Amino acid sequence: MIEVKLPKIREDVNESLVVIWFVSEGDAVKEGDPLLEIQTEKEVSEVEAEASGTINEIIYKRGESAKVGEVLATINPAENTQETKPEEQKIVENTEPETKIPDDGQKPEEQKITENAEQPKEASEQTEPAKTLRLAPGLRKLARELNVPVESIAGTGRNGKITEKDIRRVAGQAAAAEPAGKAEELQQEKPEEESARQEPIPDQALDEAPTKEVPEKETAQENAGTEELPSEEPPEELAQQEQAALAEQAEAILEPEENDRESDAVPFSGIRGVIARRMTESLQNSAQLTETAWADVTKLHSKKDASGKEAGWTAVVAKAAAQALGKHPLVNAHIKEGQILPQEAINLGFAVDTDRGLQVAVLQEADKHSLGDLQKHLADLAEKARNGQLANEQSAGSTFTITSLGAYRIQFFTPIINPPETAILGVGTIETYLALEGGKVQERKRLPLSLTIDHRAIDGAPAAKFLGDLIELLEKPKQLFKEDEELETEKTAEKKKDKKKDKKKRKKKKS
Repeated sequence: MIEVKLPKIREDVNESLVVIWFVSEGDAVKEGDPLLEIQTEKEVSEVEAEASGTINEIIYKRGESAKVGEVLATINPAENTQETKPEEQKIVENTEPETKIPDDGQKPEEQKITENAEQPKEASEQTEPAKTLRLAPGLRKLARELNVPVESIAGTGRNGKITEKDIRRVAGQAAAAEPAGKAEELQQEKPEEESARQEPIPDQALDEAPTKEVPEKETAQENAGTEELPSEEPPEELAQQEQAALAEQAEAILEPEENDRESDAVPFSGIRGVIARRMTESLQNSAQLTETAWADVTKLHSKKDASGKEAGWTAVVAKAAAQALGKHPLVNAHIKEGQILPQEAINLGFAVDTDRGLQVAVLQEADKHSLGDLQKHLADLAEKARNGQLANEQSAGSTFTITSLGAYRIQFFTPIINPPETAILGVGTIETYLALEGGKVQERKRLPLSLTIDHRAIDGAPAAKFLGDLIELLEKPKQLFKEDEELETEKTAEKKKDKKKDKKKRKKKKS
């Protein structure tokens, strides 16, 4: 018996969630076939069959979590399976001698042909196991809303995956085919009606017609008589019944049935479940404290616009944070096994909102990138995170995380630390305010910052110093852009050196 164990996908992940099984117990699989899809809080991957055989038992069902090394399922190897394949059965049947000729005079060959022709096609279809289609919950919901059977959709995405365009395309074809179908039904109904009018009435029906009219007249008279009689129930009781009926309708509207409530429930599964578990563990296993402060970014705002660089505020804050973290090693640290471990590399994590939930994209050695490079890398990481295409080094190893809610007009908030880090920075929305300077009222701009620290590693005063250094860089952008210009100069010099080396190599080749 072959055991399918949960593999170790990454060093920092010891548990994964079973998203969906592509096979069922009893299904035949080949080596390399995808068996199931597993998910961590950062990525989704597949587990393939290590050998050919038959699925014997599925131990971890859909929606259950397993740890690395635990057995997810067992496979009975192909060499141990004694079941005869359908093709082999046909060969055996065809090789059996048939010496007797049936009474109907048909030859054995003719009888075989007729028997095979009479066999329904449904029998072969029923023997095939139902395949589980891989479809995201959002796309499956869209298919239900548009009344599109998932089995009828031909995926045009990567590796044949079904996309939103595929679902809407099938829905459009069904909508276009519906009026044509109705028109054909109407055309078929009209000849039937005309034939019914032209069809002669049999004599027996004519004889029975008078006998049927008598009870109809009697019932009409009885109904007419009952309509004239006054109601047996008094008006007050009728009003009470109407009020009771209205009350029942109101209760039905205000209190939906249990089935309706259950259908609207969102289970803690997939990335949502992993995020819930991670955030709960973060709060339970650390002493988190949030400090907030304003940064006056009036000069930075004008200088950023004047420089002509298309850099967003997240990139600007990341540039300043990378510089400030170099002076505060405890803020750029991990807590593991009861120890505070300051990190030499400054790897910034950026929280990205995706359809699957919150993802953290990581930029390695962020302090070595210029402002322009930071903006390009952030845009690339955000796109990959939303498409689920982050590489291992782009989704792990962060030493300090930045999360921004400025696009949603949020000012201060309390971001939750991403373990095993010791701090996280929250960025709010820039706002315009009035300040009194030299007896004059001036219009200025300010940026709200929220720093959450793990009080086990960082005290309040050191955290305030880091936040103060960060604000100073944002309020006096000359130093911020000076370093950025130095990095740009170094890169330009390196490019010139590379060009000179290439020229020398070309000259040597020519000579």
